[in-house]
Amino acid sequence: MILPLLVTIVLGCVDFGRFAYNYIAVTNAARAGAASAMMNNYSSTTQATWVTNVTTAARQEMTGQTGYTSANLTLVSPAISGSNVSGVTVEATGLRRVQVTVSYPFQTVVNWNFGIYRIPQSLTLQKSIVVRSIR
Repeated sequence: MILPLLVTIVLGCVDFGRFAYNYIAVTNAARAGAASAMMNNYSSTTQATWVTNVTTAARQEMTGQTGYTSANLTLVSPAISGSNVSGVTVEATGLRRVQVTVSYPFQTVVNWNFGIYRIPQSLTLQKSIVVRSIR
């Protein structure tokens, strides 16, 4: 009689632990991308290389994660749109702020559907980090 309750609690702890582990990994990937973005300046001719380097830094941070698929990690910003880099703000004083946003899909082990009480089985973890450019 108590076994179903205990199994539900254990599986809930497993799913919550996996969620927290992956969210921390996404946060660390955003921080790694932000660190690369703030330490390396870009010009109009090196924008594409700069965005590629930020993406590479974020992906390399995630490589140690269990079940990580590189193609699923998305760098929402910075991105190149036309001749501008989105996610970069230049203030009147010349201070440049960079916003790095990383997203990664997450899938629960158990389908938590209990009638009106429902937890989505798949969701997208997303984290944004804003830093000021040093160089």
